[in-house]
Amino acid sequence: MTYPTQPSASSADSPLNELRDVQDILVLLSLALAIIASPSTPILVARVAAVMAQHTAMAWAELLDDAIAAQGGEK
Repeated sequence: MTYPTQPSASSADSPLNELRDVQDILVLLSLALAIIASPSTPILVARVAAVMAQHTAMAWAELLDDAIAAQGGEK
């Protein structure tokens, strides 16, 4: 039995897959915060991680806002 390399359009847009994507991003953001909070992290690395985490969080917040609006929620 072979599995498709890419999910079909209907399964790619499913709420469960979207939630899994959000979960993955939240895990990555928590890792970034752990790196930033570590006393052994050089200040430049912490600042770069903070900027990347901020941009990622803002982009995902906008994406989720659009997804909520598409589902009939208030924007």
